[in-house]
Amino acid sequence: MLEIRRLCKSYEGRQVLSPVSFVLPPGQCLGLAGHNGSGKSTLLRLIAQIEKGDGGDILYGGRSVLGNRQFLRKMLGYAPQSPGLAQELTVYQQLALWQAACGASGPLPGDLLDLLGLEPLLKKPIRALSGGMAQRVSIALALLSRPKILLMDEAASGLDQGYVPRLLEWLEEYVAGGGSLIWCSHHPEELERLCGAVLRLEDGKAVL
Repeated sequence: MLEIRRLCKSYEGRQVLSPVSFVLPPGQCLGLAGHNGSGKSTLLRLIAQIEKGDGGDILYGGRSVLGNRQFLRKMLGYAPQSPGLAQELTVYQQLALWQAACGASGPLPGDLLDLLGLEPLLKKPIRALSGGMAQRVSIALALLSRPKILLMDEAASGLDQGYVPRLLEWLEEYVAGGGSLIWCSHHPEELERLCGAVLRLEDGKAVL
């Protein structure tokens, strides 16, 4: 079980995320909603430990996982709103490097390549990809370690529309199989379809 305890963040003295707490059990999806700048992406970056919070803790299975690289690489997958990919690598190299960093070996998983239509792109350099293609690679990186927890920040927004239904269906199966998902979206229909509960942020504060 993932437990978030009073995570908060300020930039240059301005608080952009007030202390936020929640619990996410296995087999559940929590939606994140709110206008741009409300703190949704900041909260996900803190949970993914891309940024360091000013306070609070992140627990998994009752233990703090702050600074725990094994947890971040094997248990948690994160798809940011803007893909942060290595432009000089090919798609295959990007995926293979992350797979190795997660402690896995062997060929890239064919089911994920099929899900996101990546087989024809493997030899392409990242710099030659369209925005939608890059988003598919970013999502694949999040799923590659078969994580127990997924953080998806507007994952469908930049995705080629033909891939949105299959991703949503995959995520439904992921949650039904015991995965924990945080789904950030501006689209009420996605939140209603995937999420058992929705946390709404306004100006960095959680509201009912």
